[in-house]
Amino acid sequence: MRSKNLIIIAVLGIVFLLLYCKSDFGSSPPEKVKEFYSQQILILKTQVDSLVMLQSGKSDKAFQQQFLKCRLTYKSVEPFIEYFNPSTAKAINGPAIVEVEPDNPEYPVAPSGFQVVEESLFPKVDRSDSKLLKQQLLTLKAAIQRAVMVNEALSFNDKAIFDALRLQLFRIQILGLSGFDAPIAQNSIQETKAALNYLTKYLSFYDSKNFKSWQEKVNNLISYLNQHSNFNDLNRAVVFSEYFNPLGNDLVNIQNQLTIPFFDEARPLRADAPHLFKKGIFNAAFYSPSQKQKTDSNLVSLGKMLFFDSKLSSSGERNCGTCHRPEKAFTDGLRKNKSFDGQSLILRNTPTILYAGLQASQFADSRIAFLEDQIKQVAENPLEMHGNLKQLVMVINTDKIYHKKFSLSFPNEPISELKIQEAIAAYIRSKNAFDSRFDQYMQGDKAKINEEEINGFNLFMGKGKCGTCHYMPLFSGNIPPVFMKNESEVIGAPKDKSNKELDTDIGKFILYKAKPHKNSFKTPTLRNVNLTAPYMHNGVYNTLEVVMDFYNNGGGAGLGLNVPNQTLPADKLNLTSKEIKSIIAFMGTLSDQKDKSNEF
Repeated sequence: MRSKNLIIIAVLGIVFLLLYCKSDFGSSPPEKVKEFYSQQILILKTQVDSLVMLQSGKSDKAFQQQFLKCRLTYKSVEPFIEYFNPSTAKAINGPAIVEVEPDNPEYPVAPSGFQVVEESLFPKVDRSDSKLLKQQLLTLKAAIQRAVMVNEALSFNDKAIFDALRLQLFRIQILGLSGFDAPIAQNSIQETKAALNYLTKYLSFYDSKNFKSWQEKVNNLISYLNQHSNFNDLNRAVVFSEYFNPLGNDLVNIQNQLTIPFFDEARPLRADAPHLFKKGIFNAAFYSPSQKQKTDSNLVSLGKMLFFDSKLSSSGERNCGTCHRPEKAFTDGLRKNKSFDGQSLILRNTPTILYAGLQASQFADSRIAFLEDQIKQVAENPLEMHGNLKQLVMVINTDKIYHKKFSLSFPNEPISELKIQEAIAAYIRSKNAFDSRFDQYMQGDKAKINEEEINGFNLFMGKGKCGTCHYMPLFSGNIPPVFMKNESEVIGAPKDKSNKELDTDIGKFILYKAKPHKNSFKTPTLRNVNLTAPYMHNGVYNTLEVVMDFYNNGGGAGLGLNVPNQTLPADKLNLTSKEIKSIIAFMGTLSDQKDKSNEF
């Protein structure tokens, strides 16, 4: 009997050992990643439940501390909520701005989540509208509950895990350390440390010889952040170039060493991008109708020839280069250019074509998605070129030089309107040099930027809050880290320099007639900005100093204009004249270096 019991005990021991090994050591890395993620999302749910309960408590400090605790835990699940459930992620941690869905413009979506709740809790708890605060907390709780429910059906695999971790590394830099998702509490440095530790935890489930290098770099970065814990004083130029860039390289090395493939579908940002300032990581062809547009030198050369050909206009006196002049960074230096009749003015200031190929929408009101369609609109607009692409096809069909150039790019295909549009678009999409002094600094040449310019970058990304709308590395409104959508903002630009009246241009409102879009305009790139004066959609300001003064005062609303839907915070930034000078100096480092063989 005793021996029988011993056998049973032995068998049970073996079964237990097998189960133990399977649950803790035998499961695959993706299974371990999902298990940890699942644990963390349940912890987050419990913490948010407690946060809801504290709303009716008396301790403001406990309320705030619990909120910050929830935010730190959210960083453990953020990579995969953002990756697998972006709409839920937006409900949990989206910007506190009303959203308008193109297919349902009559019913704007109210913001929700941590950033909305944060406005009621910091810098001090506001319980004046307890009913609204409770509603916001319950909405946050419901969003997290959705993430818990969806998690059951999620399937994690190596390729997707590394893709999500890479995007999180970029998200931390662009949105985290700019204060985008913690704009009032300014707990970004603590959240960055938490996010880095969680990335390390996920990578620890993989057996990689390069993991130790990653871990050491994370520890060194966290040590640096511990020593420089003030949000406004943090030297982000050092943090990004000396810490994050090497971390990105390590992440690629780990993935390669594990022979985990990268995704190969069309994307704006290459799936194997090691860091944000690596040359060639952006794919302008993604923003073409086919997402696979030819970008060969012959097509670009043809597009350049058409761009500067006055046959585009009915008068034979205007071409694209008339308003987009290379010596002015492809702008015209005018507040508004003259219309085709030579008397009236066109509606808006002429934007640069530089980096226009890396935008998900065109025109200041975002009414067009593709450059190809924009080209046709401009060429045939009676106020601009008053041309006709059908007639242009007939004209250039008789030109031997054009015939030769078209045959190189489109062998055995007839010249057509669409091919003209494709060629000019290819030329514009080639105008993404990424060779500014700032790029060179971030790529390792530390002599390219001086101390004032570095200080200006840190102010731009910190106290000045410029980086929360002009997202690096494009410094435009193309929303990171996937870069598939352009953001529009209502900043309250005035009609004239007196700053006494709001400009009458209704902007994006013309598209859907949605109230949040009234006076809304696409956030432009700041690359080459010191060469593209005058500024704003209406060219109202001639210098960057005046522009910075406008933002420093809180935009139109801060100046006292009636802008009820302004998305730019109306609070003063309290930047000193020296700080403004430094920010402008930094923006000067974003100018591309001139290529003598190709105008710019």
